[in-house]
Amino acid sequence: MIPGLLKMNTKRRALRAGAVLFVALGAGHLVQTMGAGRPASEPAHAAIRGIETVAASDAGTPAAGKALLPPAASLTGPAPAAAKETAPPPVPEIAAAPDCTPALAVAAAPGALLSLSLSAPCNGGESVSLRHGGLVIAAALDTQGSLRLDLPAFEAAGQVSALLEGGGFASAAAKVDLTGYRRFAVQWMADDAFQLHALEQGADYGAPGDVHAGNAASPEGGALMRLGDPALPVPMLAEVYTWPTGKAVSVRPVVEAAVTATTCGRELAGETVSLSSGRVTVQDLTLTMPGCDAIGDILVLNNLVPEMTLAAMN
Repeated sequence: MIPGLLKMNTKRRALRAGAVLFVALGAGHLVQTMGAGRPASEPAHAAIRGIETVAASDAGTPAAGKALLPPAASLTGPAPAAAKETAPPPVPEIAAAPDCTPALAVAAAPGALLSLSLSAPCNGGESVSLRHGGLVIAAALDTQGSLRLDLPAFEAAGQVSALLEGGGFASAAAKVDLTGYRRFAVQWMADDAFQLHALEQGADYGAPGDVHAGNAASPEGGALMRLGDPALPVPMLAEVYTWPTGKAVSVRPVVEAAVTATTCGRELAGETVSLSSGRVTVQDLTLTMPGCDAIGDILVLNNLVPEMTLAAMN
């Protein structure tokens, strides 16, 4: 808010003082004296020279030879002392306001990753949502307002945007080579929790070929990344699986949802994001959970990406 301005009207008053001097001594002689010896063009000024007065006598008449006023020099008094020049008070230095503009840097990294570096010095400890190629996650800045992390690239242009909790925005891009890469992700918010499994080469659950958050890499070269900060008030999380490259490997992505006290008896909402042949596809994922008497069960969603179920990479 801008404080209101108070206008003040200043009134100035001029005081006029009039003084009338009556001199009743020889008016005719005074006029004659003023006119004598002065050019006609010179303005008339009363020249008061050595006005004298005398002490009052018993009859109330002035005595001759006594000055009415002291000599002119005595009227002025001593000359005032010259004012001393004083140096102006020092002006305090005002520190420049910090630059609160967030800055985002993005660089291509091995494995078709995007390496992010975000600096927002005025937003320490806040959350930031990161968006790239249909993928949206939320992370937390440290106390200095910094964040570093890697994102799996879904688009060759490598465009990434960052929206801060306080409203600040930044974006940056870095081209990345996606040749030979295929990816599948599931993402969700808050308690709408999903889990992603990638069963490679026909592997069963719990086998070495079962790639998931607890077994993020396989002998075949597949890898899973879990993204986002679950400790945020409203977490935005994702799990991303990357197919192995350089060899023919069959993969079956499976999405699971556990029936818990926070998920039972309601709908879960999320999205799947897939990358194939350089094209990104985003699909809504809605799942109606059983009642709370089924707590402990797990719902399995198969064939979410049928065209990738038995995909082989060269």
